[in-house]
Amino acid sequence: MERMDQTGPVCGALNVSVLTDRAAMEAIADDWRALEQRCEGGLSFFQSYMWCHNWAAHFTGAAGGPRPFVATVWCGGRLVALWPLMQSGVRGALFRMEALGGTHTQYSNIIIDPDFADLAEPIADKLLAALFDAGDFDVALFEGVPDGSALATMMARANSGVTIRNAASLLDLTGFVSADAYVAGLGKLQRRNRNRRRNHLARHGALQFSVLWPDEPAFAPTLYQALQMKRRWLTETGRLGLGLSQPGFGDFLTGLEGDRDSLSGACLSVLKTGERIAAVELGFLHGGHYYCYMGAFDWDLCEASPGKVQMEMTVCWLIDNGIETYDLLANPAGYKESWSNRTVGLSTYTITPSWRGRFYARGWVATARPALKRGLEALAYRLRRLTTLTQGIGCIVLLA
Repeated sequence: MERMDQTGPVCGALNVSVLTDRAAMEAIADDWRALEQRCEGGLSFFQSYMWCHNWAAHFTGAAGGPRPFVATVWCGGRLVALWPLMQSGVRGALFRMEALGGTHTQYSNIIIDPDFADLAEPIADKLLAALFDAGDFDVALFEGVPDGSALATMMARANSGVTIRNAASLLDLTGFVSADAYVAGLGKLQRRNRNRRRNHLARHGALQFSVLWPDEPAFAPTLYQALQMKRRWLTETGRLGLGLSQPGFGDFLTGLEGDRDSLSGACLSVLKTGERIAAVELGFLHGGHYYCYMGAFDWDLCEASPGKVQMEMTVCWLIDNGIETYDLLANPAGYKESWSNRTVGLSTYTITPSWRGRFYARGWVATARPALKRGLEALAYRLRRLTTLTQGIGCIVLLA
């Protein structure tokens, strides 16, 4: 297969290589990072070398645990496409192929060199062949696939099933020349509410906003404190956080890279009232796109809405630093609608060669799992309300 045009390189045959351990991933680190830079964005942060290698370092390698399966396509010694997957489960029981990172990975995608866009179909065929050559898997599960992405196109080519529809909420920042212009463009009621929240929170101490990077001493302890805040929020609101509760999750997050000069990688937006941390947001910068990965706040200050105050300050910081998008990720919610001006549709795709895979995809992923999650959250909320009511009755009895 030959290719040459006015803008792209000469290419011979497309060759596939599958990486099945961290050492193999490390061996192509420079090629992987170079491919990312050529692609720039496209909702592909969770396919970056930094994310995938760090996740593999913390969560793969144990007996019976997930194993990397990174499909790569090369042309003339140049890496032109990459699909980070992992194998999990047990052959003969339920053997899965899924996005590397599992529940921690918010978007499933592939990276394809834009210089090779006209070879997208043969590249997709090579990647799919690598998937099916992996062996007798029961189900290939790809969650959070953006509409119009290279992976969505490839899944349509593979005639895979769509089991769940979702959406991500995004705020396009390109229309604001400055943070002041953004604030001035808000509605009168929005500005009033945001000023009221700031003033209310400031009663607890002067507001201070800063952005921390992984090479700063305060980064790791602040991130661990944010995880504690987030876990308390889950408890107080009766929600589930399976990825958050996974052992080693905090160590994984603190091991991520970030760079202030290039505005890339992990960073923490920190809002303080005096010396007290009121809210923290962990985000990822990649190709001018900011992924709002985890927000947390001091529950004891919840009536002052510290999280919303921090979000506004983060958005203003992003605008003033030339970032194009503030991405609130999947699962629509009322508060996300008030912070976004566009959405991206997401799909969950499954490929199910076996009856076990079909049962898992249709019975568990599409039906039982969402219902169980809703039921557990409703039960947890009712139990929390019952506990609160019981405490209130106890106080009345004690005071009587």
